[in-house]
Amino acid sequence: MFAGGYSLAVPGTDYISKVGDIKIKVSDVNDFQRRLQNASGNPVSKQLVYDALVDQAYIQQGAQDMNINVSLEQIKQIIASDPSFQENGKFVETKYRAFLQQAGMSEEALVDGMRKQYAMQTMLNLMKAGNLVSDIQAKQMVNLLQAARQLQTVTFPAANFVNQVAIDDNKLKAHYAANQKQYYLPQAVKYEFVQLSAAELGAKENVSAQELKEAYDKIPASASAPKPSLEDVKAQLTQEIQARKGAALVAKMKESITDLAFNNPTTLQPIKDKLGLEIHKVDQGWVTRDMASASGMPKALEDVLFGNDVLVKRYNSEPVDMGNGTYWVVRALDVRKEHQASFAEVKTQVKQDYVALETKNLAIAAAKQALDAINKGNSPTLSWSPSTDLTPQQAVAVMSKGDFQSWIKAKPANGKSAYILLSDQENPVLVKINSIEPPQDLVNVLPQAKQVISRNLAQNLATLNLEWMKSRYKLKQGVQKLETGDEQ
Repeated sequence: MFAGGYSLAVPGTDYISKVGDIKIKVSDVNDFQRRLQNASGNPVSKQLVYDALVDQAYIQQGAQDMNINVSLEQIKQIIASDPSFQENGKFVETKYRAFLQQAGMSEEALVDGMRKQYAMQTMLNLMKAGNLVSDIQAKQMVNLLQAARQLQTVTFPAANFVNQVAIDDNKLKAHYAANQKQYYLPQAVKYEFVQLSAAELGAKENVSAQELKEAYDKIPASASAPKPSLEDVKAQLTQEIQARKGAALVAKMKESITDLAFNNPTTLQPIKDKLGLEIHKVDQGWVTRDMASASGMPKALEDVLFGNDVLVKRYNSEPVDMGNGTYWVVRALDVRKEHQASFAEVKTQVKQDYVALETKNLAIAAAKQALDAINKGNSPTLSWSPSTDLTPQQAVAVMSKGDFQSWIKAKPANGKSAYILLSDQENPVLVKINSIEPPQDLVNVLPQAKQVISRNLAQNLATLNLEWMKSRYKLKQGVQKLETGDEQ
């Protein structure tokens, strides 16, 4: 504080950050966040709001650099022509003032906001300019992404070359050493379980004639349709009664199965002996957590099976809710620790992998030999498939990225077919592309293709221009802080 009551402001105290002359304040972030949340009805991250305001600041600064401005008279014309402020096509001052009062905004603030908005929009339009698309460009896009290829194929099955692969321990050990990471074995389990199922228990329950009659009598009569006969709904009523009985039995037995599992933690046999539930074994192969997840195992069961009690302590689990009135109690039969497998441990798998690799290499070599012969003008004897059409959408769904790129680039020329080799398939495939057939409704497709290209070009151009402005103006940090600690 100095004489006369004046204070010296510290630079940067009135903003979080600044782009050129454009300041981003805490109040700007809070106001924008509130407007977005009111408009959407959903929470909006303060960090996302701030990031959006930073991008806007770069655009505003760019507009300022280019002297893009909207006069007060233009703003007044825009306001006067807004249908929200008109009656019978004429501007009504009271409607305009009511809007300002409801929005809690001064006229100066509205004018300033509109001036910034229109300047930014003009700048954005300039940033996206220069993206006229010709018919030739549009046709190229359509041919690339929609035109079907009329083709024939020859497959070279790897299995046909098995007899040509020489196998000995030295080769297998070399393959193992070169691919050792492939034989790192994750934690896995073999397990058993008992199932308490309302459906299974209910299906064993008898339903008396009296129970059926009581259930039938509860069916309400309808004014629009006659009540069905008991015989017509007997099967349905029987199932419903059995389902209720099954649910009641599960509720009654759940406590017993929990006690038996807890009091005999290392065996499921007492549950079988006392409750008559069958023990199911999953012990024909190791089950990893990834395998369990990929097979659709319920998350609750997966967490229990690979949890500390079952996997480490080797105890019975508590009943796991599997849904639909079904509960499992599981127990690990055997556990494989995560480890690097020795050659002896995985020799059978190494042999399979080695043979698969070598036979595929031989198949690819044979396919390349045929392709080389064709490219030299020869006609090797090949069993080509009947001609068929394949669209890019179909191709991308069944091909690797590399194979698809080769396929999409191949074009017949001068009346000659184009040939490519798809080597990423399980079995290599030689492809002969005889023709490329554009869509029959090309005239209707072209305008849409132009729009897509134009939109993508505009977006790319705007992004490049924004990146250029960010390189020109470094974001300057102020004293104010963006408080996001209260957000999840």
